[in-house]
Amino acid sequence: VGQTASVGGLMRLDLTQASVETIYVTIWASSNVSFHMGKTDNADEIRMKHFGIRLQPPIGQDRVAELGEWRQREMKVSGNSWDVNSIDIAVSGVGWFSLGLKGEATVVLWTFDGIEVTQREPLVIDRAPFLERPGFLLPKAISDAIGKQSRTEAEKEKMREAQTDFLLNASI
Repeated sequence: VGQTASVGGLMRLDLTQASVETIYVTIWASSNVSFHMGKTDNADEIRMKHFGIRLQPPIGQDRVAELGEWRQREMKVSGNSWDVNSIDIAVSGVGWFSLGLKGEATVVLWTFDGIEVTQREPLVIDRAPFLERPGFLLPKAISDAIGKQSRTEAEKEKMREAQTDFLLNASI
């Protein structure tokens, strides 16, 4: 309870209540989409700070504005085993979350208004063979772009400092 998985800036799953201690979530989406796992208490702040940047797609603030209203849908889910996936929550055109749980839970799915969300029997029974750690998992292209942007900003700052030093020395 209190954990969130964000897939790009397009969908987010919050675990808000559970009758069990363990729920396995496998995310099915393009490998070109970034992922963030963390605490629900921080999810809105993470989204505001990284939406369109580390949480891609969408890319850039212009595209973000075109997507419409970000809204939540509360869902009750249940399953008989956490060894395999029990239920899928599918987000049309984006991907899906497969949940493995033995018991009941309440989740909140966030996505944009007009995007269809459905619950279904799991398409893939097996859950992910590895566990992710909290934080960002970025595709290489996004990571490279952020690194390039950071290097460019650092170079500009060095040039500003060098100009300031030159002006100070010239005025002495």
